[in-house]
Amino acid sequence: MFQSLMIDRFAFVEYASPEQAIAATKQLHGHQLDKRHQLSVNKLTDIDRFGREGRIDDEYSPPYIEPFTDKEHLRSWLGDPSARDQFAMFRGDNVGVFWNSKKEEPEPVVDRKHWTQLFVTWSPLGTFLASVHQQGVQLWGGPQFSKQKQLPHPFVSLVQFSPQENYMVTWSNQPISVDPEGKGPLGLEEDGKHIVIWDVTTGKPLRSFPAYDLAPPAPVEGQAPVKPKVQWPAFKWSADEKYVARMKPGESLSIYELPSMRIIPDANKERKSIKIDGIVDFEWAPLTPERESIKQDKRPEQLLAYWTPEMGSKPASVALMSVPSREIVRTRNLFNVTDAKLHWQSDAKFMCVKVDRHSKSKKSMATNLEIFRIREKGVPVEVVDSLKDTVINFSWEPKGDRFVLITAGEAVQGSNVLPKTAVSFFAPEKSKTAGVTGAFKHIKTFDKKNSNGIYWSPKGRFVLVGTISVQQHCDLDFYDMDYEGDKPEDDKLSANLMLMNTEEHYGVTDVEWDPTGRYVVTSASMWTHQVSSALLLLVVRVC
Repeated sequence: MFQSLMIDRFAFVEYASPEQAIAATKQLHGHQLDKRHQLSVNKLTDIDRFGREGRIDDEYSPPYIEPFTDKEHLRSWLGDPSARDQFAMFRGDNVGVFWNSKKEEPEPVVDRKHWTQLFVTWSPLGTFLASVHQQGVQLWGGPQFSKQKQLPHPFVSLVQFSPQENYMVTWSNQPISVDPEGKGPLGLEEDGKHIVIWDVTTGKPLRSFPAYDLAPPAPVEGQAPVKPKVQWPAFKWSADEKYVARMKPGESLSIYELPSMRIIPDANKERKSIKIDGIVDFEWAPLTPERESIKQDKRPEQLLAYWTPEMGSKPASVALMSVPSREIVRTRNLFNVTDAKLHWQSDAKFMCVKVDRHSKSKKSMATNLEIFRIREKGVPVEVVDSLKDTVINFSWEPKGDRFVLITAGEAVQGSNVLPKTAVSFFAPEKSKTAGVTGAFKHIKTFDKKNSNGIYWSPKGRFVLVGTISVQQHCDLDFYDMDYEGDKPEDDKLSANLMLMNTEEHYGVTDVEWDPTGRYVVTSASMWTHQVSSALLLLVVRVC
């Protein structure tokens, strides 16, 4: 009998608690023992759930297979003869999708009342528009935005697509409550959890998790304690979507294989979280890296960076980890660190650590940049320490190797006036060696500004630097990093900077570029600003 069923062996395993049995089922089911053998695991309660009397017919009847029908083209907008893009707008009770035109009024595609209960969001590649409801998330797509998938996570309030749209993470403040009979769309393993990772193709949950809160800042005497913030995004994805990771603040990092959602094994083939005392944050390289040693070995690799603070006599440090090997390929110790932020360049050529340092007396602050050159042998680190004030914003040029930062002086105690800011531009020196990027040099600083936001065109070159969510100021400055007019006599840098134009948009709260870099929208949202909502469409002329 076993030969005909292709079953070699079976066993019954008893666990100390239902939670352990559920975890074992989730982690071991589908495990590939070797090329010919796969492990199948079921809970004993599945017999009652699926095999109870009356649920299975005595005689076999083949399942009904629906006739094939052509599916809608989920990226049909790419065939628009005028190469237009679509945008979604939520106003009042209506959500509409419109064609964007340069000289004409936006052309509606669909406009629906009560399309969502909370918000809508595009998937990263524009394939789906997700709407958020009390019952869960619905995915819409195709020429008329018909329903494609439903992800039933009750009371969901946060969603996140993976970069290639294969997966989605949903979060709810309320723990999931599952019917003991297993009648609902979610299983008993989801009961009590806050986070679910979904397979977008099938619409099925891959795994569920409890939520972690970020540690609140130290209490200030005389002020009410700050409530801990939700850790979001709860999960971060590798560039190839073969791995997803989450951090337990201050303790560990867990890296999971996809789609099995099993923790990657260590050198001893044990599947355990990576203990990292004090871990504050981590970020994956946004593209599969091209390190010199990996090119030679031809090993598959993804990189992630994380940082830990000073603890006792141990300095703060930044580390680069290779996945799936878990090998630490580079570390950098840092001293007198108050905070740090990790910024990857879009092609994973560089990783900048923005380090806020305090003086020994802890009365003054300054920032320096530690730039890891990922593609160079040994991953050397270049330090930019010429900054006098604290950096409040930093941004790499997409698909480029230039960056912009905003610095601010120290605020005057007891004053409600925000300190003035300065906007600084940096570019590498031109290099005579092919494939080698020169040292990063300062181009120019525009001071006495009120700017706090940096918004690059997705194609690079053009950047909008503005004052966002500040009622007293609303400046929007447009810069061209490759101005084609007069060039400086000392032409050693890979840039020619020009301030193109300055606009104003009172109450502006959001800035959004279109994917082609031809248009940028600024908006004043009633959700974050109690002013009359308004949109301003700005056209960027690309030569």
